[in-house]
Amino acid sequence: MNRDQEGGEAMLASAIRYAKEAGDQILRGMSEPYRIRDKANHADLVTEVDLRSEQLLRQAIARDYPDHWILSEETDGAGDPFRFMEQPLPGCGWIVDPIDGTINFVHGIEHFAVSIGIMKDGCLLHGVVYNPSTGELYHASAGKGAYRNGQPIRVSEERSLPDATLATGFQASDWREGSRAIAQMNRIAGTARTVRIFGAASLDLCLVACGRLSGFWHDGLYPWDVAAGLIILLEAGGAATTASAGPYRLSERSLVASNPALQSGLLDALRLKGDEARAGSV
Repeated sequence: MNRDQEGGEAMLASAIRYAKEAGDQILRGMSEPYRIRDKANHADLVTEVDLRSEQLLRQAIARDYPDHWILSEETDGAGDPFRFMEQPLPGCGWIVDPIDGTINFVHGIEHFAVSIGIMKDGCLLHGVVYNPSTGELYHASAGKGAYRNGQPIRVSEERSLPDATLATGFQASDWREGSRAIAQMNRIAGTARTVRIFGAASLDLCLVACGRLSGFWHDGLYPWDVAAGLIILLEAGGAATTASAGPYRLSERSLVASNPALQSGLLDALRLKGDEARAGSV
């Protein structure tokens, strides 16, 4: 590896290759019997296919970039992943979700993805989100724009909620988070064009990035849910904050994302009485 290329096109090309290799393995796994088990609760599943995908990704990264750190859902999810983001490790690192949208995958719903974000010294460098079912591959690099299957993408231009198509999500295992999300949905549903729940945050952010969605919010995210999709969104001209309108960092769990013209209106609509402080501390 030419160290002058580190953080540049060579690393992005590697991430795209790894995502496609993992995606091919996932598609093969869909046609074979596989075991499913609960993780922390019945609403949080992991399959053998998740584990094999993560193993492929971690082995490829460790082989080609042995000096880089890796944060991945199935290996690190039982610990405290936010400690990595509060004081990011120096150098380059990879934030990986081997299958974002596992429940969709298990039920044959074609809205799941391999998500790979790359950081250097605490800043996002690259993001790759690949949906093997549809063949759509999103990628972005800092300062170089965002792309879907090689074509540039931009966020939508809606300026008001009545014109907005939104998406959200919540962890079914957390009744407090679920209750808050449902209350927010009830409030916004009467104003926005529609609100959807798709179940894969990395892809949802990409849908905002390419203008298919106007905005997305979620109060229970982890770094691997967001890292790749976030840089794709930002490079497509999007805006991202916490639910309390603060700067979004990967150490946060709440995220509100849209185009810049819609962001303040979406934030205002999400703030239920007494809810803003709780959203910022989830």
